[in-house]
Amino acid sequence: MEGTSATTVLADVAVVLLAGVALTPLRTRLRQPVVIGEVAVGVLLGHGVLGLLPGDPTERLFPPAARAHLSVLAQLGIALFMFAAGWELDLRRLAGRVRTVLAVTTASVALPFALAAGLGAVLLARHPALAGAAATPALFTVFLGIALSASALTVLTRIVEENRLHTEGTGVLATACGALTETALWCAVAAVSAAAHGSADGGLLPALARIAGYAAALALLVRPLARRLLLGPARRALAHHPLLILLAVASGALLSAWTASLLGLHAVIGAFAFGLAMPRDAGEELRQAVQLPLRNAGALLVPVFFALTGLSVDLHGIGADGLLAAAVLLGLTWGGKFAGALLAARLTGVPRREAATVAVLLNTKGLGEVLILTLGRDLGIIGERFFTILLLTALAATLPVNPLIHRLTGRAPAPAPRALLEGPAPAPGAPGA
Repeated sequence: MEGTSATTVLADVAVVLLAGVALTPLRTRLRQPVVIGEVAVGVLLGHGVLGLLPGDPTERLFPPAARAHLSVLAQLGIALFMFAAGWELDLRRLAGRVRTVLAVTTASVALPFALAAGLGAVLLARHPALAGAAATPALFTVFLGIALSASALTVLTRIVEENRLHTEGTGVLATACGALTETALWCAVAAVSAAAHGSADGGLLPALARIAGYAAALALLVRPLARRLLLGPARRALAHHPLLILLAVASGALLSAWTASLLGLHAVIGAFAFGLAMPRDAGEELRQAVQLPLRNAGALLVPVFFALTGLSVDLHGIGADGLLAAAVLLGLTWGGKFAGALLAARLTGVPRREAATVAVLLNTKGLGEVLILTLGRDLGIIGERFFTILLLTALAATLPVNPLIHRLTGRAPAPAPRALLEGPAPAPGAPGA
């Protein structure tokens, strides 16, 4: 049985990757980011589409024993991918437009957060079944605010590059706001995760104290050690054995993910935090030898994560009222984020068209939002049905972004994507951008 499950897993990975390849021409024609196609693969292979055929092919392709193994592969891929995303996130790019970046980021997060939190209180009072088993009113409303005010930095930077905005003020401003938004919201997710576990593990304050100690260890111990390994004498000693550096960095990221899970956080937060501790001036040689291989290794398995997410989506179970709720949530997150970003940008002197472009870009959703929703479901903050509703909302929010950017800028996207399974595009100003 174990051997059968292992070989089934290999076939499942191949099916997921090939289905993504098959969907690429349609996704490219519709000007949609990779994440849309990857989640669509899971939905198409799930019970909502493929499972409707005679004999339930979904259950034969993805039996429970195989899904358990696929979940491990997905976690490994997400950990490596988010580690690379944390390493590529360079907050030094905020310099020069700090006032505008802070104003736009604050407004684009605060307005949809407040609207979502208010709606969350109403939803919880009228439909308590939407919440998970571990949810409290405060956790539920705060989590909904986080989920609907998030932006996806990785997808945003890809759209910026596709529309050739990475050398212009619009692209730099949007990328800086996206970076600050994602950093702030992942910190908020860590706090919510600690709160969810803290209620069962001795209280919130001790949990937050452990997380603060962990963050201090990353900043004061891991960061200097990483600089010495990657930039100091250790790097020169290992110059002829780059694989050793690659193995050391990958081990550190996975151990950081494991440590975060021991502290009550999701492992992906630990991997992302370890990436933030990496030096940003490592140079192109180290980027090619360490950063890119780890990012690509994660990117190869990320479609498995999205496929498993799509397989769990029950489109038939949400009903007409669920679709109505998704529409309301979509209007709230899109309208709130667009209005907040546009108003703040205009008040700080950004021209109208550039402000509108930034406001549209900040409505991009992607990997981060899917991860946040998955965390909320796994922590018991939201129920399975509400997870599906929020996932549809996040995907629908991303659909109009690229077409609207094309209309606002009057440019066609850059021809032909570089690869189906690539990770986030190099950030503007980073080596290789």
